[in-house]
Amino acid sequence: MPRVPVSHPVTATSPGRPIARLLLELRVTGTGQAALGIAILFVALAGTDIPRARAILPFIVAFVAVGAFSFYNARWLRGAPMPPAASGVRVEERNLTIRRTVITLVLPLIAVGVVSVLSIGLAVVLGGILAGVGAVDLRNFIWVRDREGTTGQAIYRELGKSPFSGGKRPLYTRPM
Repeated sequence: MPRVPVSHPVTATSPGRPIARLLLELRVTGTGQAALGIAILFVALAGTDIPRARAILPFIVAFVAVGAFSFYNARWLRGAPMPPAASGVRVEERNLTIRRTVITLVLPLIAVGVVSVLSIGLAVVLGGILAGVGAVDLRNFIWVRDREGTTGQAIYRELGKSPFSGGKRPLYTRPM
């Protein structure tokens, strides 16, 4: 796999910046976003009188377009340098990682709710966007799981200052 340049230098972890298991983050965000996106499509198909094609086609277009863009943008993950984590760094507990990543799903949930009241057609497009990003997160989950199985090292991501911090945070490894 070719190395992709990283826009920020990767330094050793510091005990002040905790790390979290990337596999768990990707599983929660991918499943949540994909489920939310598919749910809005089902609501549009079952709960409204719009023709099926007017719901399914925009969903698929948004899913493919945003999914492809998201997959392209996630290439850094597959080529990022992953030095070992410092021995004293704090690893976020599993339940805290789940809680933190579920919080990131609240904004899309609110957006889908507000947009679906305004226009179910726009909500379907937003659902396609969410499902596309979720599908890429699930694909990256599979990549991380396979990489961890091959190397025997768990992959961690340094936590940002808020639950909504961007995804391009440094990655680190530790023996499993």
